[in-house]
This record gives sequence, structure tokens and C-alpha cells, in this order.
Amino acid sequence: MSELAHYNVRQTASHAKSIGITQRATPLRFPWVGDLRVRFSDFQVNEIGKDGVVVHLRKVGLNGQNKLAADAAPVKEADTPKEQQVSTNDGDSNEVKDEPQEKEIVEIPAEDVTALSNLAGEKFAQELVDLFRDGQAEPSERKKPVVSEPIDDKFKRGEIHQEIRRIFNSRIETSTGDAGAIVASFSAPTKRGKRGRGGRNRNRNKPEDQPIGEYLHFTLFKDNRDTMDAVNQIARILKVKPQVINYAGTKDRRASTVQRCSVRYTRDRSLAGINGKLWGITTGDYEYKSDPIHLGQLLGNEFAITIKNCQILGEDSAKPISEQVDLMHANVQSALDHMTEHGWINYFGHQRFGTHQIGTHEVGKLILGDNYEGAINAILAYDEEIAQKAETEGIPNEPAKRDEYNRHLACMLFRTEKDVEKAIEIMPRRFAAEVCVLRHLNRQGKQSRRDFVGALIHITRGLRSMYLHACQSHVWNHAASRRWELFGEKVIKGDLVIIETEATPQVSGQDQDGDDIINPVEDDDDVPLQARPLTEEEAASGKYTVYDIVLPTPGYDVIYPDNEIGEFYKDFMGREENGSLDPHKMRRMRREFSLPGRYRKLMNRFLAKPSVEFKTYTDDEEQMHPTDLDLIKAERKTATSNKRSREDGDDARPSKVARVEGENEASNQTSQDEGAAAATASEGAADDEKVEETETTNAEEVMEVDKPLKIAAVVKFQLGRSAYATVTLRELMGDPPESNAS
Repeated sequence: MSELAHYNVRQTASHAKSIGITQRATPLRFPWVGDLRVRFSDFQVNEIGKDGVVVHLRKVGLNGQNKLAADAAPVKEADTPKEQQVSTNDGDSNEVKDEPQEKEIVEIPAEDVTALSNLAGEKFAQELVDLFRDGQAEPSERKKPVVSEPIDDKFKRGEIHQEIRRIFNSRIETSTGDAGAIVASFSAPTKRGKRGRGGRNRNRNKPEDQPIGEYLHFTLFKDNRDTMDAVNQIARILKVKPQVINYAGTKDRRASTVQRCSVRYTRDRSLAGINGKLWGITTGDYEYKSDPIHLGQLLGNEFAITIKNCQILGEDSAKPISEQVDLMHANVQSALDHMTEHGWINYFGHQRFGTHQIGTHEVGKLILGDNYEGAINAILAYDEEIAQKAETEGIPNEPAKRDEYNRHLACMLFRTEKDVEKAIEIMPRRFAAEVCVLRHLNRQGKQSRRDFVGALIHITRGLRSMYLHACQSHVWNHAASRRWELFGEKVIKGDLVIIETEATPQVSGQDQDGDDIINPVEDDDDVPLQARPLTEEEAASGKYTVYDIVLPTPGYDVIYPDNEIGEFYKDFMGREENGSLDPHKMRRMRREFSLPGRYRKLMNRFLAKPSVEFKTYTDDEEQMHPTDLDLIKAERKTATSNKRSREDGDDARPSKVARVEGENEASNQTSQDEGAAAATASEGAADDEKVEETETTNAEEVMEVDKPLKIAAVVKFQLGRSAYATVTLRELMGDPPESNAS
């Protein structure tokens, strides 16, 4: 797999300080440095289910799973829309076809009709019921949409959207018109049996082609792709909305990750068919279930992180490599043991604060300070040198640089009004916030160019919340550092602890207009409802430890520590450079910018015993720890070699096999459309060949180059849902130096 070299997630000490990460709880004999993500597969993340089992990709595609699917219990009739239920008779089906079947019309309960009438008006409620009944009777006929009276209250519209979706089981689709009226239309079942090109799908009406359960659960392996991006691509191929694909949490983009997902009313064969067509995405381990996967439905994540080119900072760096390996192992193992027993400060990691020139927390600060124009300019901030270079010298071909250069150029063209239309055209779609802003500010030409509030509201709720939550996280990090600096592990009067109540459940949510959103909560951990300060007697009793202490992210629905740290919140947030904000006044005129706040544990600990292994190597492209896909490919390669040996009596040719395997790494079967598959996976395939050839390089050739030995560390640990691996690595390695630019 092609991988960009030396993306180092460890930032400089000054950057860590700027986002509030200044304290450490773990003693180290000496700090050390290394290169993270020389290959993206050097950073591996495997989801841990609620049952504590680590998710691994075991089988790619169907790969013998058809029998399991056939043996699974069929979904109950009530769980599946009528149009998706089919006869399971494989033999004589003429009798079923010849006898007309009466359509069963689902009636809406009277109490639901009453509730809808009270909320949306009796006339609109009755029109919806009639639309639903007519749609069931004649699903093939297009029904005229029904429209409500204009509703100015956005929150009320959101309630109506959600109630319609619940009452009619998502069979009536709704949207909001320009005047605030709700437009409802019946969602007819999609006809999947006919297609215009050569009848490729002429057999899809066969019973064996229908999904046998409501939700198809599957394992998603992705390489150097964001979870939402992977979901969007899968949805595009399956021709479904991304919202019907559920997952427990997002995973890092610059990594090889494994997680469980679910998709509604989809055949395993359809999902298996995408393998080999989408670069960096592989699916497998299909299983039908009656319930979907929900957000937060995981215990945490297991990380296997390879740190290459490890170097000791200090005089020990001059010692022989073998001695350095022993010293580093003793140093790191001691640190891991201490972290296992005592934990470390539960900082928000630098990913929380973005990767652009102006951090996401800076944008959030401007929004909370009602400086909407400044917030928009911060979102569209660009590097003049890069933008100028992109305009005069062109865009580089390297994928990662291409998008970044296009972004800087687009922001420059728009903000300087050199070419607004081109700016909108070239802005890469993965920069969703920038795309939303540009389109909104240009929707009516210059007349809408200063509608900064509208542009911010136009950004999807999840992205908009990201800026506000980053600002909260910035404050929390600084408060945590101050708390540790003053009191360390000591419990003091006024520290906050959680009042034991039932946590808010995590489910997929909707925004105020009824649209599905991916992350309805700020983090992946449960949301505690209340906290209280400890009395002096409680703090001294020994009943509570530092692991019970929580700190709030600023909001209108939290309380602050009743001690010096509570005063710190007020002082820190009130500074001009931090927006002159008041932690006790976090409600805004616009509901979208009001923050309730939440509580977060001060300390974090591992879920299981961690481990570390140090190795020496010469080639940075060497894979130190196999991914799940590597293991599957190796197993397939061995099986192929054994089969050829049995059939031909000749030895298999390893380099030839490696190239063949690399051409379609994700698929366990030949693609139906080799041309299309090659086009979509050509980039990954070409780089696969390069990696495979590197791995099969003759050992004598390596020795001839006489490359110097380097040290690599492979660290494995498990973290809870809201923890950051990069924060854990900083605790393990020490503060990075200012000169760290790799």
C-alpha cells in the first residue's frame, strides 16, 4: 500500500504547550524520539467491542460465508418492509406467482395520529396518514407530496421531522422548504431487478439474492482513509444513503484501522462486490443481525504503533546500538509499568485542534465571542506562499499535496475575489466546512458575501460543533495542567466527582431539522449528568482518589471546582487572547452556538496490560507489525504456493506471486469488471508492487548497500473510547524537542 513518508504526529514542545499539554505524571530516565507513521500501517487501530473482544478482519469478502448466511435465522416479518420480503421456495414458485396476494396495509395507531396532530396540526397529520396508506396500496405509483403550513420554530420542525420518521418507520421522507414548511413524500421501494446495461442484475429478484436479515454487520478494514470518507464511498457504490451505514466510532485517517459497521437491507454479496473497487477499503466477516451498531457501542481501541528511527536524547545516544536497545527497553518498560499503575493526565490530543494554520479551537473562540467574520476568515485561512506557488507553478501530482495546494489556492482566490467561481470549483470536497462556506457565501453573488452567520449555520452540525468543542478542550487541557501543577495526585476540597446516576445512552442522532448526524455527542465516552464538589472532610477521608476527579469543559449545564481551579477557569477564559469569555455565561442568542459542557476524568489508564518490543532494522519501508490484511494475504499466498506445488510439481515463484496478489489486495475473487477495478485501484496496486518487491529484495543486495542499523519500537496498548494515543505516546517518550520537524 502506498504510504506517505514521515507523517509525524508528535508536535513540538511549543505546540503542545499552546494547547495546554504541559505536565507529565510518569518519570523517565531519559526522553527519546522517533518517527511515527513512516508508513501509515505503522499506526494500527483495532476496535474493542463492548464484550472486550478486539475486532480483527478474519475473512475478506464472502470467502465461505454464504453457508453461514443461509443458516442464519430469517428476520421476522415485522422487521422487514413488505416489499423486501420474498418467497424462500427455490423450486416450483409458479403457484405463488399466479395467485394474487392481498397487500397488508399497516395502520397508524390512534395515539400516534393524535400526537402528530398536536404537534403539526390535524390537517397535515391526516394528509400524512393518507399518503402513507395510499403509498402502501400502490407503491409503484408516484404520490404527490404533502406540505405543512409554514413553521418558524426550528426546534419544533426538528421534532416533527423525528416524529414522522418514527411513526411511519422512515417510509415518509421529509425536508424543509424555503418558507419553513415541511414537505413530505412517500418513499417508494427501489426496484432492483431491472437495469439497462445487458441485464446484469436480471436475477436479483431471486430469493437467494435478498438480504436475510435487516442489518448486515461487517468488518471494515481501511488504510489511510477517514471513517466518514470510507462510509461515503461504500454508500456511493451500494447506492444508499451514508446514514444507513452505522459504526461505533470514527477511526484515525492516517492509519490502518479495523472496526465493525452495519448497513440496513443489504446483501452480503453486494458488499463483498466493492472489494477491489475502492482503494484502501476492504470488507468481510459478514453477519446478519436484527439491530444496528450504535455510536459509542465499543469499549475502546487497541493500538499497535511502530516508532522508527528511535533515538535517545542525551549522552547515552553515543553508545553502541545493542546497548541503546537495552537502555531504551528498560526505560520504556519502566514507564509503561508506572503508567499501568498510576495512569496519566487525560489530555485532549492535538488532533482535536486541527492541522491548519489556525487551530479549530481558535475558530471556536471567535464563534463564541460573536466574531463571525473572523471565524469565517479563520476557516478560510491560507498560506500565501503555497497559494502563490500553486497559482504560478501548478498543483503537484502527489495526492496529499494536491488537495492541500488546491485548498490554499481556493481560499486565496475566494478571499481576494480573484476568481470566486474557480475557488468553489477546485476546493477539494474532503474539506467539507470550506466547501459549505464558499457555496453559501456565493449563493446570491456579492449580496450574500457577508452572510457570515448563515455560512456558519450552513456548515453541518458535526463540523460546526467541532470548532466549539475544540475551544472547550483547549480550556480543559489548561485547567488539567494547572490542577496537576498545583496539587498532583492529592485530592482537595472543592474537587468535582460524579454523582452516580444513569448515563445518557449513545445513539445516532438528528439535527434540528431532522437530518441524521454522525456524532450527536462530543466524545465517545458516556455523558455523566451531574457532578458535585467534595467537602474538606470528604477530601481528607481517603474515600476518593485522583481517579475519581473530573473537570468540566465550559458550558451552561456544568459546575466548576470550588477551589483555585474554579477561579482558574474564570481567569483563563477571561483573557483577551482567549476571547474574553465568561465560563458562567455559555448560552448564546443562537442555540447552535450554546454549549452545555460536560465532565471528563482528570486521569486515564490502560484497559489491559501494555507491551513494547524493540528491534533493529535498516529499511524504513520494512513492516514491523503485520496488519490484519497482511496476515490474510500471507495466508492466501501460502495456500496458492502449496496449490501450485501440488498441481505442477514446481516451486512457486515468490516475486511473481507477490505481484499478482498485490494487484487486487482487497478482493478474494476476480472482479467482474477488471478494467474498472484496475482504474479505481491502480494507484494502490502500483505501490503494492513496489512494497512487495522491496520485501522480496535479495538479502545480499541489502548487505551490499551496507545501510546503518536503526532502532524501532513496537508498542501495543488498549485505551478507552475518549483517550488519545498520541497523548499516551508523549507520556511514554517525554516531551518532544523544538527541533522535531520530521
